[in-house]
Amino acid sequence: MASYTLAIHGVHVRLAEWWRTIGGIWPLAPGSGRFPVYARSASLEVHVMRVRPPGSRALGRWGKGLLALGTAWAVVGVSAILPLGAGTVSQASAATPTSVEGPAVWNPATGTYGPKGKVTVSSTSNLTNEVVHVSWEGFTPTVDPQGRPVKFVKLGSTSGNELYSVRIYQCRGKNPTVFDCYGSTKFDADPSKGFLQPAPPPGTITPEFPFNGGVRVTGPDGRGEADIEVWTSQESQRLGCDATHPCSIVVEANYGGDSLGWSTEDFSLNCKDHSLDNPAISGYFALASEQAFNLSAAADDRWNPGEACAWENRTVIPITFAPTASDCESSAIDLEVGGLAMANRAVQQWRSGLCQGEKPLGVSYVPNTGEPQARAAFRSGKGPDIALTALPEGEPANRPYVYAPLATTGISVAYVVDDFKNSGQIKQLNLTPRLVAKMLTQSYAMAIGSTIDSVAGNPVCIFEDKEFLAINQLDPASDQRWPACTEQSWLADSAPIVLGGTTDLIYQLTSWIAGDPEAARFLQGEPDPYGAHVNTAYLRPKFQGYPVDAIRVQDYSGPGGWKQYEINPLNNGLAQVARNLLLNKPTCQLPTLDPDGKHPACPIVDPGRRGLFAILDSGQAKAYGMPEAALRNPAGQFVKPTLESLQAAVSAMPVDPATGTQKLPYGQAGTEFAKSANAYPLSVVQYAMVPTGGLSTEKAKAASDFLRRVTDLGEGQRYGSGPGHLASGFLGLTQDQRSQAQSAVAHVTAQDGTYPGNQTAPKPPEGGNGGQSGGTGDNGGTTGGSGTAGGSSGSTGSTGSTGSTGTDGGTGSSGGTGSTGSGSTGSSGSLGSSGSLGTGGSDGLTGGTAPAAAAGAAGAPAAAAKPGATPGATSGPLAAAPVAAGTPIADRSGGARLLLPIALIAGAVLLAGGPLALVLAGTPAGARIAAGASGVWARLRPGRGA
Repeated sequence: MASYTLAIHGVHVRLAEWWRTIGGIWPLAPGSGRFPVYARSASLEVHVMRVRPPGSRALGRWGKGLLALGTAWAVVGVSAILPLGAGTVSQASAATPTSVEGPAVWNPATGTYGPKGKVTVSSTSNLTNEVVHVSWEGFTPTVDPQGRPVKFVKLGSTSGNELYSVRIYQCRGKNPTVFDCYGSTKFDADPSKGFLQPAPPPGTITPEFPFNGGVRVTGPDGRGEADIEVWTSQESQRLGCDATHPCSIVVEANYGGDSLGWSTEDFSLNCKDHSLDNPAISGYFALASEQAFNLSAAADDRWNPGEACAWENRTVIPITFAPTASDCESSAIDLEVGGLAMANRAVQQWRSGLCQGEKPLGVSYVPNTGEPQARAAFRSGKGPDIALTALPEGEPANRPYVYAPLATTGISVAYVVDDFKNSGQIKQLNLTPRLVAKMLTQSYAMAIGSTIDSVAGNPVCIFEDKEFLAINQLDPASDQRWPACTEQSWLADSAPIVLGGTTDLIYQLTSWIAGDPEAARFLQGEPDPYGAHVNTAYLRPKFQGYPVDAIRVQDYSGPGGWKQYEINPLNNGLAQVARNLLLNKPTCQLPTLDPDGKHPACPIVDPGRRGLFAILDSGQAKAYGMPEAALRNPAGQFVKPTLESLQAAVSAMPVDPATGTQKLPYGQAGTEFAKSANAYPLSVVQYAMVPTGGLSTEKAKAASDFLRRVTDLGEGQRYGSGPGHLASGFLGLTQDQRSQAQSAVAHVTAQDGTYPGNQTAPKPPEGGNGGQSGGTGDNGGTTGGSGTAGGSSGSTGSTGSTGSTGTDGGTGSSGGTGSTGSGSTGSSGSLGSSGSLGTGGSDGLTGGTAPAAAAGAAGAPAAAAKPGATPGATSGPLAAAPVAAGTPIADRSGGARLLLPIALIAGAVLLAGGPLALVLAGTPAGARIAAGASGVWARLRPGRGA
């Protein structure tokens, strides 16, 4: 029987395969010698090593009993100290690539066909609106008419100089025609007329969005690749791809052939005739290219490309889709959620799961409301039932609510940068806070031949910034180099694509910049080491400085107001920011006027000339397969947003005692975050503001069901792309965060009037009630309110009476009313006495009980209250949260943290499990357990080394 060693920060516990027989804890793969999961976080590493099985040794009855007790103790102890987070959230099945046979390769040198190629799609099932990677091998290399390799090709190119390119489409159905493929030359045309028909009217082939497919080159080695955004019916009703309507990816190699019938007597197509493929041979035609040709002199016979023959070389890969949020539109709306564009990917995937099953929950979600507006609307009671936010509300809590953590994501700087000279996309890029500040403050000249005073002497664009080049030295072996600014389609292409309006994303981003010493000095006017300075329009008093919650153009200078056309924030959400980058579409405008007197948008950038940046959330970036920059954290390390780096950041986040929320302490030296080399510096915990009072029974149930399900380890916290799972780019809740979420569920269910953090209810108006109503369920009575200010009669207002004890989950009575006074301040009301054991328990389950809370003295906090605790709350992760700002949350390993759970669990095992273990040792089952663990006993007995 093989045994295993579990090493946790120096604590070694020997385990055996018989674990599977006592509850299935971490089952081992037979014969594998290892766990199927390797868990790692900032606070815990788990390694599993196979060790040699010891010889059999007989144990007496008492020895067997002690062994059973010790191993049970060890197993329970180990399971207790494992934190929730990146390593322990259950995983959905990973996507598996699908490979199929491709077309026979065409050899233009010999005029013959060769072996068939191969096409691979990274993921073909359970898809959402995301990007899939398509690759191929064994295809004809893309060359120019002289046979030289071509690096890039543009869709619909009229040059005729890129022969044997490859098109990729998303199409309706599993066996589509060319009329089913979005963006094809014949999409939605008349199938009865075949290929030789007039081109469809403008906009027909791309009726909803620009083309989501692509045209790409095949390299000299016969290989090529493309990242393709696939659409659900929510993005394209014309395609209509959803859980019940499968679609397909089509890869179409244009190997030429007479697709117009010009070489036949009856104008019939002859795809075996390749004499018109190459203009260097035919003298005119280039039917193996993207070029289009006139069919005839008829007015309605406009232009037709060579797709008729290319279609014969197609490869079809069926794809299926998971249910999406749009599948829930027929469901009744039980709950309205608003705010936090950064949460869009996660919430939409949660929605698609919530509305299904035996107990569907219909959730309406509006992500593009700015978080400040969403919070204000929520506080007024006129907005959504639940407001999503990354920052706590700064205004006093004028209605009872709590914050419930949902997940953590990162703010990403995504990019698409080509090496124009040597070909290929650059996939590694580092940024500092100062470099991001330069981009956002319009501090690059973006002009050649004109001196603009606000940026005089500065680099033209980021790719010629010496600071950027110093930290982004490319590997000489890669033969790549950064593009020159003049190699971009327009100088302002590299101005970042950003979200418009007021958002927590921009506030967090600019707080990170402001908290960096180098960036802060730069924003105050100090040049960087190479002489580049901040745009003078962003100096005080012209500009308020960072942080800000919205990106607004400050500089309108330059020839014809040149600078103001660089940055144009988008107001249609982060999905639009991502799609602009995916489509190579910058948001700058040309400074020149068109015939209508308007400034046209900068054109879409051709492949090979891309140098684009976008600021968005990591969920969008990962769904669209975008490279994300590595950002420098306070410890000086460049880190990308991954589950591990998000986990490291969360572990270093302090808790705000006033609200119970977490965020990174930018600009504070000596904190855990400042010392964490692995922490991603733009990590953001996302919260739901949920009412704990004022909701109807039905609405309270819907809100608590929403929180319970999206924070459940088996549903909303399970990583995967399926309905209800946690989307890619988001980190699951830590153990403390999940406890906080569970506590929020209880408060929402009970509608007990709890307020966030250690805030208290607003003081009642003069002459109002002296005490606050007692809570319900597990909380019993809450604190009495303060006596109100005295009136005009001259005497001092009396103390408000104590709220009475809630019994069996009932509601405590209100405190008495303060008497009339004389202008002196009324004395504080005493605290409500503790509630008796509520029959509902904190989670509302039948039979649960909640402990009584100690009553406090009049006018003072309850003796048992802890810093940062929520008034009226009897338990929760924040009850012991540190008060001092900057103190890390107690959610990381260490001697005390490891030993305390073990000690507590050991006591429980000794009391309850000891006798049971002894009994088991005398039973057949116990004997099997003891026999299977004999090696452990042999190695742990005195006198034998580990």
